[in-house]
Amino acid sequence: MLMKTCVILNPMAGRGAAGQRRDELEDALQAAGLEYKLFTTHARGGATELAFQAMEQGFEAVVAVGGDGTINEVINGVVGSAQSGGSEVPVGVIPLGTGSDFARMIDGLNAQNLGAIARRIATGVTRPVDVGQIVVETGGRELRRFFINGLGAGIDAQVAVEVGKVTWTTGMAAYIIASLRALASYKTSQMTVRYDGKELRRKLYFATVANGRWQGGGFLLTPSAEIDDGVLDLCAVQSLRFDQVIRYYPKLIDGSHVELREVTMAQARQLEISSTTPFPVATDGEVVTTDATRVTVETLPGAVRLLV
Repeated sequence: MLMKTCVILNPMAGRGAAGQRRDELEDALQAAGLEYKLFTTHARGGATELAFQAMEQGFEAVVAVGGDGTINEVINGVVGSAQSGGSEVPVGVIPLGTGSDFARMIDGLNAQNLGAIARRIATGVTRPVDVGQIVVETGGRELRRFFINGLGAGIDAQVAVEVGKVTWTTGMAAYIIASLRALASYKTSQMTVRYDGKELRRKLYFATVANGRWQGGGFLLTPSAEIDDGVLDLCAVQSLRFDQVIRYYPKLIDGSHVELREVTMAQARQLEISSTTPFPVATDGEVVTTDATRVTVETLPGAVRLLV
């Protein structure tokens, strides 16, 4: 089933690698027989605006080309438009970003084979996937956002701040460097996490609320997460000594951290994270604020039809 498709490319994704593959991308889309129009982003938030415009212009599908941040912006445009009474359209993903963690949840999606991805999109086959909806209290105002892969509160959000400063490498290497920088400067604070009638109150390094399994370019923070199970997965890590950080760090890559007593894992439909000390928040690797005091999170089951 061929659809009128809006393709949104972030040319700066993957430290500019996405832009360098534009000709290859267009060749793949044309070979797949897609009726499409390609737009490029020029500033942060641009993909959200382009997605809103795509719906107004009658496009029947929107494809995000870039990293998790680009996908996040497209999701905010598509879901935000639908909640405002606009049409619901399916979303496709072509992962050409630094981390591309969400794409790991889609079986067989290989960024090296753009032709195969374009053919999959052209079939029009979709599956419903969940989306997280958040309200962030920061500086006396409320920010409302959606995420498709995960939300970080604490040092994992600080890593998102730092990774933007690492310009000479990509992927997990960039996130490891950013993690070390964040560890050197981040001070843990007392945080309260409420979920399903339970309350966790202690000094935390971070609290991640995830729809997907991977964060930060390949860290398996929530190994049990599924993108279509109607719940979000919590991974909360309490404050650790530096020697513990060094010893436990590799466990975040293979998912074995879930067995540590310093780690709390849970699943919930609604969660709340708060602190009297302002903390950073990021969604899908993109920094929302660095001085939140409260975040409420809930899952929107099946809110997006994902082209697979």
